[in-house]
Amino acid sequence: MDNDTSLETSLQEREAMQRLWPQLRKFGVFQLKLYIDAFRDFLLSAVSLGAFIIDLIQQNEGPDSYFEKVLRFGQKTERAINLFNQFDAQERGGRSVDSIIDDVEERFRR
Repeated sequence: MDNDTSLETSLQEREAMQRLWPQLRKFGVFQLKLYIDAFRDFLLSAVSLGAFIIDLIQQNEGPDSYFEKVLRFGQKTERAINLFNQFDAQERGGRSVDSIIDDVEERFRR
């Protein structure tokens, strides 16, 4: 009887984990994306200031200015990070944080 109870408890724990895993994964991915986004924001803040100063000195304007290039880069990284899952795979384009996480998770499963 003790083995049956132990087996039932083990099965219940496994089922509970299988139900909980998608939520844990979603939470973990969101946290990772928050850290990546924060690092990107910190980096873009410094780069954009430098680009703006260079554009002022060189009197650059328009879409080819360094500052505008930084903005376009920021838009691309926004899609790649996809913090709030607002972009689908086609909108994200090439590699994204989601695709990298999926690849890593798949390798761990093997």
